[in-house]
Amino acid sequence: MRLTDLIGMVFLNLWRRKLRTALTVLAVVIGATLIALMVSLGSGIESFIVDQFGLLVAEDSIAVSSGGDIFGQQGGHPVEIDSTEARIIEPFAKEDLDQIRSIEGVEQVDFIINIDALYISPQSSEKIYTVFVDTGPDYSLKIRQLVAGGYFDEGATGECLIAYGYLDTFGWTDAESALGRQVTITMGKQVPFDPQTRDYTLTVVGVLERTLSEAEVLVPMADAKEMARFHNDTPQLYTEEQPGFFLQVKAADVSLVDRVAEDIEALGFEAITSQEILNQIENVFGIIQIGLSAFGIIALVVASIGIINTLIMAIYERTREIGVMKAMGATRGTIRLLFAVEGGALGLLGGIIGGVVALVFGQLLNVIGSRTFLSDFPGFQLSVFSPWLILGVIALTTAISLLAGLYPANRAARLDPVSALRHE
Repeated sequence: MRLTDLIGMVFLNLWRRKLRTALTVLAVVIGATLIALMVSLGSGIESFIVDQFGLLVAEDSIAVSSGGDIFGQQGGHPVEIDSTEARIIEPFAKEDLDQIRSIEGVEQVDFIINIDALYISPQSSEKIYTVFVDTGPDYSLKIRQLVAGGYFDEGATGECLIAYGYLDTFGWTDAESALGRQVTITMGKQVPFDPQTRDYTLTVVGVLERTLSEAEVLVPMADAKEMARFHNDTPQLYTEEQPGFFLQVKAADVSLVDRVAEDIEALGFEAITSQEILNQIENVFGIIQIGLSAFGIIALVVASIGIINTLIMAIYERTREIGVMKAMGATRGTIRLLFAVEGGALGLLGGIIGGVVALVFGQLLNVIGSRTFLSDFPGFQLSVFSPWLILGVIALTTAISLLAGLYPANRAARLDPVSALRHE
């Protein structure tokens, strides 16, 4: 039997039982739609998180810790500690800075400063608000996008960049109106029972593009050092003599990042690159997407049972037809192939329709989101489809349907032609 004849016969048989075929395909459509839509939502959210991360971390930077496993202490399987001495984390020393700077490919080494502020208040207001104060070297700060104003110089003091979310919070009409205004950040002491505080008044020179960090203020490195020293009650903190526990290393080129990180680890420190963090994010979202797709897989399993039932009923109804085909020379393989392809055709139709339905629903979600709860993040697509996703869903539904059709196909192939011809 030629392929064109086989395909024509398959779709003719399905068309003869339109209602049953439609209901069976509908079950496949539900499963295919769920899988495609859930994966697209996961891809959209992952893309958004990755883009947000790209606005915060420079691609050529490496975060370095003086503690061997300080980045991984918050999770994972419990590990036996061989020595209590191995758990004592020492801060960097001047000699450590010199060693890291001497590594080939290292362009500069900067302090990572932790600033624990109490609150922030706008100019001419007694109201106070929560704040996350951050800083960084010039190359790191200038990857942040601005909607108004400009960046402060690397050696500046008394200036700041504020998050877009503070505009509504402070009652400022727009980003341009915030420029030149002042905010006051109040620092407290880390020392127990010391109620002393200190105010730092800064002039707003720029407004950050809206991100997930809606309560962020970026300050110059010099101001950040002073704030951290006051908070920790350590005047020499973040100097060559007392660098602290964390450093940010800039590689001379992005292509050198991995090798520089390896050389830093060879010195006994822990280094993590932006790409390694992105890989961890992608792994997490991969697991999330599998979990979301499970609903669609369950629906496809149910649909496969429907396909088996549909084909078995077709065998009963076409028993004489099968007997005639065998009497005319059709082999078991031909009969088996005919019914298996019918099952695959049901999955193919369901996958195509389900992919289109998911694409329509995804675009509808994007339109609704862009006009409502995602209006503050222009360009963000909640649902992201790629060609491989639609093709993958179609291939999956077709494969599952083909497998579901094997049992009925084998059953039809084993029918005795004489008994089939006598079937009423």
